[in-house]
Amino acid sequence: MKQFFDFFPVLLFVIAYYTSKDMILSTKVLLAASVVQIAVFWLWKRTVEKMHLGTFAVVLVMGSLTIFLDDPIFIIWKPSIVNWSIAAVFLISLLIRRNLVRKAVEGFLKQTPHLKLQMPEKNWGPLCLVWVLFFIALGVINLFVYFTYGEDFWVTFKLVGFSIINMVFFVGQFLYLSRYISETKTDSNQESQG
Repeated sequence: MKQFFDFFPVLLFVIAYYTSKDMILSTKVLLAASVVQIAVFWLWKRTVEKMHLGTFAVVLVMGSLTIFLDDPIFIIWKPSIVNWSIAAVFLISLLIRRNLVRKAVEGFLKQTPHLKLQMPEKNWGPLCLVWVLFFIALGVINLFVYFTYGEDFWVTFKLVGFSIINMVFFVGQFLYLSRYISETKTDSNQESQG
């Protein structure tokens, strides 16, 4: 369910664009959906993730500029700005030795207490750099697609292309990390062996 709420402002943006072919109207829909997204998360969890707040801030600024200046270029730059901001945060975390990729992976694994991650310390820095480069590349790809193929293709790519790229990247990350993940023995397993 959470994945749907993460995704639904973009989905509504794409639907609005293809039903109207109006980027300004689609941006208004994106802004409204983003407000709803933040409100639903707040009502549901009584908190809002920093990633959602950061993305919402960029949507609010770039979407407002798009609407008030009647120029879609601002909303087109939004995915690049979001991705480059994420890359910058990961890079800074690496430079100050508080690797956020490691924290994210370890936080995710806390939801599965039967799994244990034992990755060599030296592998965390390069892994974080891979994430930095990935988010930089996403920002570049966003602009390349728009300026090379135009608005219609860009809107479709925003929904389908980025979903595929993200899925391939995260599956690759899972495959890489799976070499270092093992199941921990539970007390019931130890009792049955005893």
